[in-house]
Amino acid sequence: MIFSASAIGLKLFGLVSLAFHRRAEATSTEASENVVVSLLLDEWCRHSATNRNDPKSYATIRRIVALRAAGKTVDEIRSEIFTEAAAEEAD
Repeated sequence: MIFSASAIGLKLFGLVSLAFHRRAEATSTEASENVVVSLLLDEWCRHSATNRNDPKSYATIRRIVALRAAGKTVDEIRSEIFTEAAAEEAD
């Protein structure tokens, strides 16, 4: 059976939804955090038509990780990185 990337992404998104909430015992290097960063980056790359190997993608990864370390939720991070991307496109 063939699944689209978006369907698989949505399935993963549902499976790791608990990873989106900070827990006291969670470390920033936890695998669930890596999944969160990967899913957000994939969504951002599709939205901005940017390759994952582009320097802009690496800057976005650093931004996502920094925002997560600051305790931001995934929805807050998504809003912030997409707002920044829209502002860059407008320039």
